[in-house]
Amino acid sequence: MTKQEQFLWAVQTLVLTNSINVTSHPSFDESKRHIVSFTGVSNAVRAALAASEKIPESLTPFEAALEFCGWMLENLRDDSKTMPGWIYGC
Repeated sequence: MTKQEQFLWAVQTLVLTNSINVTSHPSFDESKRHIVSFTGVSNAVRAALAASEKIPESLTPFEAALEFCGWMLENLRDDSKTMPGWIYGC
């Protein structure tokens, strides 16, 4: 598997797991439905495909997937941080 393929596999797994976690939580906030909606997930997929071509050499595919999902998935985002530069424009 290439670094790009490993990244995409990891992102896919993390997005699916996050969707299950978000919707199965007893206090699921319906205003956050966009995180797991078709549109929300398709935007993350589009961005992941673009980002997969920009992974810094210094990151493993897993580290890159964690950075990517930590920014792209609103419920995981730390608002005190800025978008990793390699994700910008994806």
